[in-house]
Amino acid sequence: MSHDDDIELRIVQEEDREAILEVLRKFFFKDEPLTGFTEPMGVASVTEEEYVLNQIKYGTSVMAIHKPTNKVVGACMAGPQGVDEADHLFEESAKEGDTKWGKILKMLACIERDAKVSQRYGVEKILYIIGTCVDSSMRGKNLGSRLYNAVRDLGKQKGYQLLRADCTSFYSAQIKERLGWDCINTIVYKEFVDDNNKPYFSPPAPHDACRSYALRL
Repeated sequence: MSHDDDIELRIVQEEDREAILEVLRKFFFKDEPLTGFTEPMGVASVTEEEYVLNQIKYGTSVMAIHKPTNKVVGACMAGPQGVDEADHLFEESAKEGDTKWGKILKMLACIERDAKVSQRYGVEKILYIIGTCVDSSMRGKNLGSRLYNAVRDLGKQKGYQLLRADCTSFYSAQIKERLGWDCINTIVYKEFVDDNNKPYFSPPAPHDACRSYALRL
């Protein structure tokens, strides 16, 4: 996964856990529109952090290393998604209750229920990108696309049939569009409301919706 420039892409290993958590806390949870702009702002629960880090064990997450400093400057966390993912997410959301993570899980569950990804594409082996982040000092270098493509190639090697992602950020959705992914579902934040007709999430512009994407491998 090496490149000719000063960035090297590597598969995330268990020994990278603390370094990955550090970069996620600095550049993912604070900036991601749902975790970053819902109380408590920019802070993920221990359960949410573990959910993301748990993907390491599957060997399908990729990190970017700045070779001159050996510093982690980006990560794309991904793991398998079951065909019954909607049911699983609704169950986990119910356990979490009215917490920020519980609300996020509920939205993801609604996405899976409505998108019917396995049926739509006729596949069972789905690789799901949980989250992607890039060190702010490295943005503008096409590193996000490189991370996505590296996970795509890794998924192919491991026999996955489809790559999936839910883009809560306007900017991550732009990258998927540019890379030619299929947009399969959209949830507009102001329309995703609770029993009192109040939106669960109200991130700042331009983050107006969660757009879901898929790419056949």
